[in-house]
Amino acid sequence: MHVVSQLQVRQVRIDGIEDMRRVLDGPYTSCVAMGSIAPRGSVLHASIGKVDLRAGQLSADVRIRADIDADNIAFSMKLRPDAPLFSFRSGKEVLPGDIFRLARGDVSDVRIAGEIRYAVICLSTDLLLQHGGEDALRGDMAFWEQRQWFRAPQEIRELIATSVSGIISHLSEPHCPVTGPALRQLQADLIESFLWGVLSDECRPCERHGLSSAALVRKVENWVDGRSAETIQIADVCRGLHISRRTLHRAFAETLGMGPSHYLTRRRLTAVRTELRRCHGGANTVTDIATKYGFWQLGRFAQQYRRLFGERPSETLGRGSKQIATLDRRGARAAAWN
Repeated sequence: MHVVSQLQVRQVRIDGIEDMRRVLDGPYTSCVAMGSIAPRGSVLHASIGKVDLRAGQLSADVRIRADIDADNIAFSMKLRPDAPLFSFRSGKEVLPGDIFRLARGDVSDVRIAGEIRYAVICLSTDLLLQHGGEDALRGDMAFWEQRQWFRAPQEIRELIATSVSGIISHLSEPHCPVTGPALRQLQADLIESFLWGVLSDECRPCERHGLSSAALVRKVENWVDGRSAETIQIADVCRGLHISRRTLHRAFAETLGMGPSHYLTRRRLTAVRTELRRCHGGANTVTDIATKYGFWQLGRFAQQYRRLFGERPSETLGRGSKQIATLDRRGARAAAWN
């Protein structure tokens, strides 16, 4: 299992055109003012294990070019439709959820005309293949070099942009301690959002799996049943069963009316509930158990839990402790009678 051990976050301000280098961090950056709007905003830098995230909130009217000179691969995404962003690589307006691949020798080449929010992740090729190898032609890096620009259907673009925005919002909080399995899940959620945008590209041909959707879902469930709920990622399922994300998603949507990631989240929520009911006294807290199963956004976890089970996690924990105490008293009385 891949271990993610650290989270580091810092923010820098953009207070003029001379600060635009901080937006792309390229060895060569050309920035030309196109209007009277002086660049203003902020850039969040986060190191999540082996993934670097750069997220910006920027107001500017500029033409910007930056050479990419890094060994790792980066993926960029516009998050909101506030202002026009034109890409000279695609020759089109950039839509929220569009994914652009940035690797050594590429050029980030855009016109910004107003207020935008964006995110860029940077990761090693090894980590990329670990998370997307089955979809990437069984680990062939040429897959990621075939195209530079990816556009998924609108509903998927909206979902992934919302997901990445939620991660950035959480990391922007003054105190966002995330460790252990929760940190690993945070890294996986971030990578998965970008991969889903790439692998759902409208120009990518659809493939069909030999099994029916129902048979494939049962096969996935049987595979998952033999593993700990807190350690399973979509990439693990795809790699373990040699199926693509699109095939996996289609099967779950057709049979259960939800995507595989939502299904795995419900399994983790159920596992949390089981453990909460087994807890004795103050040996464990809700936070301890939730983070053990990879829930890094505790407020959202509590909402999901209450929506699914009709009570707060703390209520489940309290009821479980009372039931165990009652059973202990009954056992003590039985022992006394004997």
